[in-house]
Amino acid sequence: MHRVQLHTTRRVLAILVSLGLAAALSACGGGLEGPEAASLDPPPSAASTETTDRSKAADAALAAYTGYMDAVQKASAIPDPRYPDLRKYLADPLLGRVQAGVSLLQREGAIREGRLITNPTVTVVDLESAPKTVQIQDCVDGTDYKMVYKTTRSAVPGKQNVRYVATATATFYPELGWLVSQGLSHEDQPC
Repeated sequence: MHRVQLHTTRRVLAILVSLGLAAALSACGGGLEGPEAASLDPPPSAASTETTDRSKAADAALAAYTGYMDAVQKASAIPDPRYPDLRKYLADPLLGRVQAGVSLLQREGAIREGRLITNPTVTVVDLESAPKTVQIQDCVDGTDYKMVYKTTRSAVPGKQNVRYVATATATFYPELGWLVSQGLSHEDQPC
């Protein structure tokens, strides 16, 4: 009889302890705090992950475009078609076209002086295509960007740049990151 009473007392004590813990947890907000609580949060939605991925792609593509514009200006000021930053920001077919243009400056004894002023914006982010691409549109102000002869610094005859629309495509290369692979100057479209 003494054993039955001890067994019952232990069972009641276990139930009271369980109820006491449950009451204490509910009185304290009923949930976990700190890292344990964070692990119970639902995972981010696919939509928010996609938005973040698109934003990161757009930022990286704009950084590549800005680097490309800077590298072209530096390469044209020397001129050096093998200027290292060209390969850092450009991929073919645009890389080959830019190098050919800088080579022409070199053969003609000309350079570019001044700065291009750009204001690029992302128009399309396509992360579903293979390879992934980002389309960029820019209003390029070339009014202070002149082609001159290297030795005399006199202007090379011909049309000088003005403000015009430019478009570009940045492509994602898994081993290299985002590089500008296509680009067009629409000098017939002022901006």
